[in-house]
Amino acid sequence: MTVEQILLARQPIVNAAKEIVGYELLFRSNEQPAQFDGNAATSQVLLNAFTEIPIGEVTGGAKAFVNFTETLLLQPPPFSKELLVIEILETIELTDEIVAAIIRLGKNGFTLALDDYIPDTKYDELLPYVSIVKLEIPAISKEKLEQTVTHLKSLNITLLAEKVETHEEFEYCRDLGCDLFQGYFFSKPEIVTGRKLAHNRMAVMELIAKVQNPALSIDQIIKTITSDPSLSVKLLQLVNSAAYRRPRTIESIHMAVMLLGISRIKSWATLLALSNIEDKPKALITIALIRARMCELVAQSIEPQAADLYFTVGLFSCLEAFFDMPMEEILNKLPLSERVSDALVKMKGKPGLALHTTLQYERCKLDTIHWNLLEKMNINSGEISATYRQAILWANEQSAFRA
Repeated sequence: MTVEQILLARQPIVNAAKEIVGYELLFRSNEQPAQFDGNAATSQVLLNAFTEIPIGEVTGGAKAFVNFTETLLLQPPPFSKELLVIEILETIELTDEIVAAIIRLGKNGFTLALDDYIPDTKYDELLPYVSIVKLEIPAISKEKLEQTVTHLKSLNITLLAEKVETHEEFEYCRDLGCDLFQGYFFSKPEIVTGRKLAHNRMAVMELIAKVQNPALSIDQIIKTITSDPSLSVKLLQLVNSAAYRRPRTIESIHMAVMLLGISRIKSWATLLALSNIEDKPKALITIALIRARMCELVAQSIEPQAADLYFTVGLFSCLEAFFDMPMEEILNKLPLSERVSDALVKMKGKPGLALHTTLQYERCKLDTIHWNLLEKMNINSGEISATYRQAILWANEQSAFRA
């Protein structure tokens, strides 16, 4: 199985403060399921993640959680103990040889996690050797979950709640005693009927509306940005960062607009404004950056002259989570073009296709991607996988958005 036949995605793992502490590396084959070899696929993911691209770049320096098959447990690749978390699948047969291999890995300093733990089964014998237990929240009743958490906490084991899809599930698992959380709950809006937009979010919304107003001239856009000293400073820091590698320093917003273009300056100003929303996790900015860049890279293949528009679509796909409002309501407050609005709400047109592809790849729902439409535009699955990795690496370079 070649690298091109393995599609690598990642899912964030956050702590109780919603700070990213790791990513589970997820993989799929673009072959038919009958041809899928779990051992070969996992090996390729590891080789791709740890050798072709430094693991610190794939995960932004966070831990990499990787499923290990029997073969990999018995013959582990020579990778960093500091960044790798070995996930022991619940489907693995616990032979004497496998148990001995797991104990050996733990003694050698590897962090071990037990995946999809079910209490009162043969996998209880592994509890003395693992430091993390993953609980699949939808598969466990509340009563059983509470009993399980109480038992595992008494063993000083770190508990990771996975498949957490809503803010309510996160809060419940956190209050119960779980330490880590896996899922995209924090990238979804927390909508409370009748709640007014907080003052700081209102100010951010107003600034974005001003910056995105197509009726404003370049001079008016520059004036809007420079009227906010903090935004101006951050924007200049960004355009002078190592990510752009410019031969000379950009000393004014006017110069930045001339060099980068008004569309890109609008996008950067919007992102910087969103990063000032204090009660939202930095992980959300990371997701916004990756989505924006991936949509832009897809545009380079299907509509290069509109790459900035695609970047905006990817970026704005996170607005619901930032403002805790439905997308339709947000768009009523922002002067965006019909193409952008249709892509965001209806996944319509080529920008909508780029966004749909990005969102489904992000969640590793690869079977829901419109591969037939992409292939008609001469884009295959290997190119989409490479585009996703490029977007991750690019997002890692944007130091202006780091905590």
